Amino acid sequence: MTEEQRDDLITELTIYSPIQIRKIISEYQQLPIKMDCEYPFYEFLKEKLEIEGYWKKVGLA
Repeated sequence: MTEEQRDDLITELTIYSPIQIRKIISEYQQLPIKMDCEYPFYEFLKEKLEIEGYWKKVGLA
């Protein structure tokens, strides 16, 4: 995952309300820890926010 993709995930997350963000984080915290990637929380966000298709459109994928 590139730095631009990580930045975009955080930007997209700011669209959500604080309550929604807490729910997303809580959901992540209840998952077993994955150590198969360098940034597991960002990978979770990528899947949760379903952003990969957008990245392909704008050239971030």
